[in-house]
Amino acid sequence: MNKRKQMRIGCLHAHHSNIRYVEEALTSEGTELLHFVDPGLIHRLTGREAGMAEAAAKVKEQLAWIEGSGVEAIIITCTNYIALLDASPDPAEHNRSSIPVIPIDEPWFDDLLDNSREAVLAFTNPATVEGTMERLRKHAAAKGAELNAVAAVADHCFQLLLQGRAEAYDEKVESFLQELIRSRSEKVVVTQLSMTEAARRVERSLGVELIQPVSALQRRFKHIFVSS
Repeated sequence: MNKRKQMRIGCLHAHHSNIRYVEEALTSEGTELLHFVDPGLIHRLTGREAGMAEAAAKVKEQLAWIEGSGVEAIIITCTNYIALLDASPDPAEHNRSSIPVIPIDEPWFDDLLDNSREAVLAFTNPATVEGTMERLRKHAAAKGAELNAVAAVADHCFQLLLQGRAEAYDEKVESFLQELIRSRSEKVVVTQLSMTEAARRVERSLGVELIQPVSALQRRFKHIFVSS
């Protein structure tokens, strides 16, 4: 039996903490991962030092650079970056790449639509809420699915991650998710890769299964490999 060729994937991150989650999800799936990290853009956006057009142009430049590195697909793990591309004058431009460009949110969009019609989406970064919710609405409409989804944002949380206070961030996110699960009847969905560790803790402590980016991404690539 011929051994399946290893797929080389480029990953664009805004924060180095996301690397381990993608590694855990995909390295066993016959992939070689190349990671590209640029936290500077998020800091500039947070400080409002960069305009949206400038920031979107920077992300497109990063994607072109990664594509030139000999990868067969690109995963964008930062919801800020995804929203920037959608908000650019030509939001379809990133889909014109000669290789697949997979935003981290699309796999969990599909998981959500397959499992529930009512959901509360948990965020820590308020800057990504509007873009992600709009993308989800368009995704559901394109599939002809009815969806009642609302957003919930953890207050004063995302800055902890930017400050390098990962454990404090995880603890705050864990409490936030637990409270949502206990107080809401809708399906609770984790929207950001940086929330993965907290989501795993909640799943273990409460015995629940949350829709979240890393597990949805892994399922997506398993399907790709089975189909190839």
